[in-house]
Amino acid sequence: MCSPALGDTLLFSAALRDLRAWCDSQVGGGIEIVHFCMRQNVAAAELIAGADRRVLVDLTKPGQSIRRMRAEHMNVMLDFTSWQRLTAFYSMMSGAQFTAGFQAAGQYRGRGYDVGVKHRADRHEVENFRALLGAVEIATGLEPQVVVPAVRGEPLASARDVVVFHLWASGARSWLREWPEERWIALAKRLARPETVFAITGAPSDRERTDPFVEHMKMAGLDAVAFVGIDGFVSLSHLLRRARVVVSVNTGVMHLAAVLGAPTVSINGPNRNGRWGPVGSCAVGVESPGEGCGYLHLGFDFDGRATDCMERITVEMVAAAVDEVVSRRLADGVQGEPMIYEGKTGV
Repeated sequence: MCSPALGDTLLFSAALRDLRAWCDSQVGGGIEIVHFCMRQNVAAAELIAGADRRVLVDLTKPGQSIRRMRAEHMNVMLDFTSWQRLTAFYSMMSGAQFTAGFQAAGQYRGRGYDVGVKHRADRHEVENFRALLGAVEIATGLEPQVVVPAVRGEPLASARDVVVFHLWASGARSWLREWPEERWIALAKRLARPETVFAITGAPSDRERTDPFVEHMKMAGLDAVAFVGIDGFVSLSHLLRRARVVVSVNTGVMHLAAVLGAPTVSINGPNRNGRWGPVGSCAVGVESPGEGCGYLHLGFDFDGRATDCMERITVEMVAAAVDEVVSRRLADGVQGEPMIYEGKTGV
């Protein structure tokens, strides 16, 4: 089981691949992996490989969720959620013969596991996942990966040049992880070519903000469209892969673009590259200058912290990052139509 957050699930794909490789290497084989996921992260879970089956549980329905977990008659339960006490309780009640999970500072959740692993703020979440596997003597080292099925008709197929912007964050105090809208328009003017179409991505719940922003882009003389995928992350993945560049706040769409290998720029603010930055072969994160930013660890730890981190990031800083990733892509050569995309940590 992993966090219901979309970005966390995509990063978890590295650990799931490592676990799959270990299971397949065991004498006799026959080890089945079941991935317990939630409606919040099923779109990402559908793109990651390694599990034999996915079982949907509802964190708000303890009785139902525990019954579904116990019905699997598990030998081992590995809980990759980092802070939720409820998931730790579910692991304890799962009926598994052995459990392992994270000890998160201040969350009082680690004592229920047979093996508890310290969840650390001084390393990337991918490395935290690897540490959990290492504690049960499973070798690690594979990278995040998504497997994307083909679609009938490419998104924005007629557009010769696509730039993707993802403006909207989610979760606790999401507005503190969003960049001022006027700076997005200023950045778009720098990136625009006569043939450029700006795809503004978002969830259906974001349409009330996306549609007015698209109109503001058009008023500025820019060709912009709203894009909301209707098939989970599948069509979105194809769109991101086609883009000249993807610029996003630090959220699940950013992690998807980075793992896909799309030229990706993450605008981080309260996030820090070394903790939550993009994981990909052609991705960079822009961090806030000055002191006091890059503090997020669990995702909701804002109290007493700087609230102007995103405002400190200038258009010039993001434009320079765009130039870097686009140049990197040109140096590497444009890839053909891919089906499997693998990220690289530490970039």
